[in-house]
Amino acid sequence: MAKNNLTKWAEVEEILQKAEKKELIGLIQELYKQSVGDRMLINSRYLGERVNKKKSQLLEKHRKIIKKEFPPENESGKIRHALAERAISDYSNASGDFMGTLDLMLTYVEGGVRYAGIFGAADDEFSDNIEGMLDRFCEHLKTEEGQKYYPLFRERLVNACRDSEGIGWGFEDVICFIVGDIEEFFEGDPNDT
Repeated sequence: MAKNNLTKWAEVEEILQKAEKKELIGLIQELYKQSVGDRMLINSRYLGERVNKKKSQLLEKHRKIIKKEFPPENESGKIRHALAERAISDYSNASGDFMGTLDLMLTYVEGGVRYAGIFGAADDEFSDNIEGMLDRFCEHLKTEEGQKYYPLFRERLVNACRDSEGIGWGFEDVICFIVGDIEEFFEGDPNDT
């Protein structure tokens, strides 16, 4: 099976060697437009530092969108969850930056905990959105790719649990349960050793 794949690549390589520069650029442009993975590979290989700077600017732009929905930026008490969640999704799709996406997800949760500390968390939709985002965040951390980022986010997770203390309506219980579960996943039960 592997030999067939090599033979196919050899044929493609021979054709590409004969292709004109303009034709190859057109092919690369098509790949760039159609695939996030290809776009990331091309950007990282050929644009390097410039792409990292743009990615950082993009991350901060989306972080501001999320933060505007929560105190102290938002004093109205009305959160547009869909707008904040779309900012996370848009960033992820535009950048392919897994760690940045995790950062925005946790920014959303932290904003929700801060909001609940001021306005309460009696609304089921609010609680479901914040708890659901924290759960998705933790599920991403448990993936092979996400596991290396746990140390970067651990303190913020612990703070989210601590900051949810006394909010009531079961909100604190769920936040701290999810945080406790992810801590156990990474650190295990000390009694097991």
